[in-house]
Parts: sequence; structure tokens; C-alpha cells
Amino acid sequence: MFPIRSAILLFLLVLLSAFLLQFVFPWWIVVIIGFAAGLLSSLPPWKTGLVVFAATGSLWLGAALFITLTESPVLLPRIAALLQLPSAWMVFALTALIGAIPASLAASGASRLKAHSETCASEG
Repeated sequence: MFPIRSAILLFLLVLLSAFLLQFVFPWWIVVIIGFAAGLLSSLPPWKTGLVVFAATGSLWLGAALFITLTESPVLLPRIAALLQLPSAWMVFALTALIGAIPASLAASGASRLKAHSETCASEG
């Protein structure tokens, strides 16, 4: 399979599974999804981490925008003040990073673990 197809498929798989499972499980389900994506991916570890980072970050950014625009626009400045951020819009970047970094680290770690186990299996 072409690497770009594999990356798009991984992106959509992570995005859809994280979207659906976060309705039922806590926020850290994205870490488990990232780990599973790393084990399933045929991409190199850094690309796997990057794709999972983009998928999870996009999902969390979209969710934050949706919540702000539809339900409570007064909450955004209050959260920014609570976190002492210079701009209320920095809350969106922080939200995306909080979801994307742990998921991408789990994905690249699992991908490295898979690559290492395949190397050990071929040597022994």
C-alpha cells in the first residue's frame, strides 16, 4: 500500500475511533487508541506519531471550537484568565496539544516497540 494511503487511512481510523470512544470512556482513551494505531501502522515511527498527533489534535480542536461556538462563548475568556493566558484563543492550541501529545507519544512508542520486536525476531 502507498505510504500516503496508509497515512490517510490511519488518520481516519484514529479520528473516527477517538471520536466515538470519547463519548463512553475518559479523555485518556486517545492514548490507548494511539498505542493501538502504532501497533497497526506500517509507517515509520515518526510518521505514525505525526499522523496520530494530527488526527487527535484536529479532533480536540474541533470539539473545543464546537463547544465554544454552540454552547458557551463566555467560558473561553474565563478559562484563559484562569490559566493566565495572554489571549483567549490560546485555549484552543492548549486543548489540541493536551490531547495530541500523549496520543502521538503512545503511537510512536508502540511503533518503535513493534519495529524492535520484528528486528529481534528476524535476528533470532
